[in-house]
Amino acid sequence: MRLKGYLHLFDAHTSFKWQFPNFYRKPGLGYQKLAQHRHIDWFDREWTGDCDDRYISSFDGKVSKLVVQAVDDIYDNTTNSTWRRTFVRNMAPFYLRLANWPFNHVDYVRNGGPTGEDWPLIIVKWFFATIAISFVIGTPRPKQVEFRNNGNYDPFLYRYIGYPKVCRNALEIDTPRGHRFGETNPIAERLLRPRYLYFLGQEGQPAMRMNVDQYIAQYRAENTLKYVFVAYTAEQFRMPDDLQALHQIADAAARNAGATAYWVGCSCMPDKETLQDDVYRICDVIRGADSVAIAVARPRNDRGEITTTELMLQQWGRRIWTFPEVLLAPAGRDIRVYTRGTDLTSPLRVPKNQFTVEVWRQDASVARQLVDHYEGNLILSQLELVTLALECLQKRETTQYLPGDHSYALMGLLRIRPKIDPTDSAFQAFARLSLANDSDQLLERLICVLPRTPDQPWHSMDDAYHAKLWDILPQECSISGVGTDDTIILDGCRAANVRWKSFTQVTHIRRLTWRRLAAEYMLRSSGYVFYLSIILMVIFPVIGIPFFIYALIWLGLSPYLLRMLYLGKFLGQQGWLFGFEGYMDIDTIERQIFGGRLGRMRWTPFSSPLSRHHRNEYGECVPDDPCSDPAVRALVEKCKNAQPGDQRIFTLVDTGNMTATLFMAARPPVCFLLAGSEGGMQRAIGCSYDWTTATLYRETVLRMETPVQDKMARCNRVKIGFKRTQAPWGPIGQVGEPHGARRD
Repeated sequence: MRLKGYLHLFDAHTSFKWQFPNFYRKPGLGYQKLAQHRHIDWFDREWTGDCDDRYISSFDGKVSKLVVQAVDDIYDNTTNSTWRRTFVRNMAPFYLRLANWPFNHVDYVRNGGPTGEDWPLIIVKWFFATIAISFVIGTPRPKQVEFRNNGNYDPFLYRYIGYPKVCRNALEIDTPRGHRFGETNPIAERLLRPRYLYFLGQEGQPAMRMNVDQYIAQYRAENTLKYVFVAYTAEQFRMPDDLQALHQIADAAARNAGATAYWVGCSCMPDKETLQDDVYRICDVIRGADSVAIAVARPRNDRGEITTTELMLQQWGRRIWTFPEVLLAPAGRDIRVYTRGTDLTSPLRVPKNQFTVEVWRQDASVARQLVDHYEGNLILSQLELVTLALECLQKRETTQYLPGDHSYALMGLLRIRPKIDPTDSAFQAFARLSLANDSDQLLERLICVLPRTPDQPWHSMDDAYHAKLWDILPQECSISGVGTDDTIILDGCRAANVRWKSFTQVTHIRRLTWRRLAAEYMLRSSGYVFYLSIILMVIFPVIGIPFFIYALIWLGLSPYLLRMLYLGKFLGQQGWLFGFEGYMDIDTIERQIFGGRLGRMRWTPFSSPLSRHHRNEYGECVPDDPCSDPAVRALVEKCKNAQPGDQRIFTLVDTGNMTATLFMAARPPVCFLLAGSEGGMQRAIGCSYDWTTATLYRETVLRMETPVQDKMARCNRVKIGFKRTQAPWGPIGQVGEPHGARRD
């Protein structure tokens, strides 16, 4: 691949500015100016302006306009971004580029080295390279750029200064005085027995609803209290005559079970003051029941499709609230199913462990694990229980009462349950539940999951790397709170900034061998000796000619000596995370950073879903160019025309490990956070930055080698969201360029 580099200066669409990178292309799209936003940076400086794409500079901590270097195809031919673009520059020292120039036309990938057809051009280019080097070789090893951050990656200068909606410590809420322990995420009390039950009368007489405490006090029947929990769905029992039939079924179920009472949801929660709490504590009623009976009927809107008890039961099983009713039913007891309009003395008996194959066919294998757990046959860990239960509940239907209904249904299966908050979103309800039962760091693991598809909901645990949630181990980070906008406050991460605007020289350490010492001496002396010999030949030709021949030989070998001096592997190098939009082959990437193909860099074999590798003849894992796969190549071409919010192709170059990784994201991640480990590698969350709310959003998750964490500094608490909402946008000519002002 050959890049135009600074030839882009002659493009009509290239603009100029005083700050580096001085040449760039304006975005073709922009965000609509709906409001002015305010941002406070690391050093308490204030920025106010219109919504646009920005990042936090690791140099001065300011929130600056995002400029992304892009390959030529994207820089020249597309105006589909909301961020500025610049062309890829070769940042290697000029003398190294001269030394490698004679060989830069050789196709190493195809031929493995120079061929007979390459040598004539190599010789011609060698001659001109030698002449050019003689003018720039004043010192063959100019002062090297000093190590930055002691060789570590650039830190991410971010700090969270807001208030969470829910926090772990009471001191961190906005009004801490007068709050007692536990009020940051208050826990709901458990019901030891139902408030009301229908107690059976004589045969043929209707049951009577009574307050349970009054009944026990009146009849002193606490030791003999035995009731049946009657499960049903409002789809099948809705109208007054339906409810009358439901009570007839409940009466028969209680008598068949030898119980003294029954509980049915439509009539046993009459107190409006406690109705909301009682609805979400039905799980306690189930746990205290002697047995569970299910009442089914044909729904009123049925068009003749649901005619058998089996079909009615399957419709019942598709509802979200019926799922925990079966799981929490007494272990080892068959569940009796009563069908409206049939003989109520001989119900259908369904063993609890057979519900998965007869009723829950859509997720039978997962649901069976939960049934076995509550039957005591196969005990799941807390993390496995929550993961599997949430997967099943999300597949079931419900008529929403509160946004967090799925989490509240899950809450009934857990020991600790926070109080219901009607203002919670679905995510906030789940996050509060996780905080209350967070011995297994569920949210810390969930944020490390890479969704398989861009539209995957936050609660899905389908990982693009095919790992289970319990395979991910949080690394020294924890959730300190839940944000007001479906975010979490994560503490303890290691983080590194990504440099998108350009490559830069990479400081490194090389072993100084005798060959390199000799090459350095010859190069240092040859330039001075050459010019001195010219003067001596004019004054003392006998002395000058030998010096001239000596200098000429070593100047002629200068490209070779320079390559000898700077070739080879590094013992240590400056850690940088470079990024660019698009794809370049590994040789081109190395040329832009180090001046030529030196064999130092490689693709990562399994750091991204786009990474590729193969087994060689020795059984070793060899990374491949991702675009050697035709599917990846087609994806690279397709993503060139992506619109805001669509997935694009980016490449991350890690000089700490001398690797490159091709990945997909909707926006360029401005930083990577190490939040967990899996399979012997670190889960690095690539985040974009919404400066208008000071929120990081997960754009991708890459797998990095474990030593990178030794080169990353810890950052302050970060406010991070699972999915970023795409802001309204339009052509830049219509919405206008964003404006803002900084106040130091």
